Amino acid sequence: MGENAKTDNEQQHRWIFFVTGPTACGKTTVAKSIADKLNLTFLEGDDFHPKANVEKMSRGEGLTDADRADWLEALRDHESIETPPGKPPHLVMTCSALKRRYRDVLREGSRHAGNLQMRFIFLDAPEEVLVKRAAERKGHYAGANLVHSQFKDLEVPGPEEGDVIVVDVNRSIEDTEKDVLDRIEGMLQKEGRSTAGLCGRG
Repeated sequence: MGENAKTDNEQQHRWIFFVTGPTACGKTTVAKSIADKLNLTFLEGDDFHPKANVEKMSRGEGLTDADRADWLEALRDHESIETPPGKPPHLVMTCSALKRRYRDVLREGSRHAGNLQMRFIFLDAPEEVLVKRAAERKGHYAGANLVHSQFKDLEVPGPEEGDVIVVDVNRSIEDTEKDVLDRIEGMLQKEGRSTAGLCGRG
């Protein structure tokens, strides 16, 4: 009976990877790549923002802690919801998660779910690099002037946050994506889990 219980727990075990960092660091691009290559369910964190937040960011105004509170709680609550039948049970979600306490809110969802293991992938680049990228991209409401306000709020994860993987994105997107995938695969192998098991192919 104990062996059967262990098997059931392994089958129910789920992962969520939060791809984080300031605007223009490449969160959506990297997260979609991870979801595609590792067969994860992709969720765009910006979709959970209330309309007032989107309008504020469209004007180049940074969000306050109060603005972000309901958004972070919505992400926290959604991460613990089981994915519908037929969809991959493991998740990758974008979220700026600029401050330690924001990341702690998201950690609450993992603890409440019970069967959910979480990792943050922090995409790191100098402010001037992200300002340039934001100015060059088209069709996104978060412009270059928003980068500075986000860097004012940014609390770069330190070594005490052991569930964070820091990735340098001051290079090509192809190199960044490969680095992220290599790190995830290495982490899973170190913990005794194969990427085949993660992807539901093993």
